[in-house]
Amino acid sequence: MGTDANTVPELGRDLSRRLWRHVPHDGFMLSGQDPITGAGCFLTEEHGYGGEYFHRLQLDDVQGRSEQPFSRLIEGPVPIATMNSGQPGFGDELRLALIHGGIAWGTLILLRESGRPSFSADELAHARQLVVPLALTVKAFVTRTAPRPRRSAAAPGVIVVGQDDRIKTATPTGRDWLRACVPYLDLPDDEALAITVWNLTFAARHGSGAALSRIPAAEGWIGLRAQLLGDSGEVAITVQAATAEVLLPAVAAWYGITRRERSVVEQALEGAPAKQIARHLDLSPHTVNDHFKAVYRKLGVHSREELVAVLSG
Repeated sequence: MGTDANTVPELGRDLSRRLWRHVPHDGFMLSGQDPITGAGCFLTEEHGYGGEYFHRLQLDDVQGRSEQPFSRLIEGPVPIATMNSGQPGFGDELRLALIHGGIAWGTLILLRESGRPSFSADELAHARQLVVPLALTVKAFVTRTAPRPRRSAAAPGVIVVGQDDRIKTATPTGRDWLRACVPYLDLPDDEALAITVWNLTFAARHGSGAALSRIPAAEGWIGLRAQLLGDSGEVAITVQAATAEVLLPAVAAWYGITRRERSVVEQALEGAPAKQIARHLDLSPHTVNDHFKAVYRKLGVHSREELVAVLSG
């Protein structure tokens, strides 16, 4: 199940159109996930939940109040569930965790308006069969071009999110960077910017106190890093072009770069010549060269110079 989509909204509409043949629905919400940290990395919707309700949905998931949290779908044997929608105007909700190879690449919510029949058992069976093809389509969309950090002369931005999960303060460049992450989200400015950081804020608060997401934006990858500010409950988020060090782990997952291939790339980014890479990794020069060729093929580049340029910006 490939896609010709070039933007996140086009991807959402493409998946919705294909699913509608088997599972008719009135609205959808599609999100991508950083395959390393699980933090959200893009979001699009049509006739979906409003920003405030979507915020509450995320909070219920994180705090275990949801009837079917996405974490349960991702960790369990069946990555799909249906339930009553809690937002006025909607009657039923179908959740899919888009999992392939043991990794959740995104999530998809299908919605039916009030007064319409609930999703049937046959429709659930169809949706379940499409989970892996949908996940692979999301991967194909992200990897349709060679990865590269966003080229920008702008300084890194800083955003502080308060205890109420609203943006408390932000540098001008912080707001500009956030807008670059979701230029397509058809929501009021504050809601659109807040949705970009809610998931990351929750991850920082309910994890180790820090969280990271890499955003595959249209003009290059952007890195968001969140950190708790002491015991205040506030979270500081730094936004900037993703460095090669930050970008490589996610790129390796999205593009299917193996552990050994990644080690070779890491050495190349440090400027090590091929013979030194071979000695350091206890490989033959021929094997190192084979690893480079495999990485070039996967990333759509043609030389070591192009590889380094692509990842370093």
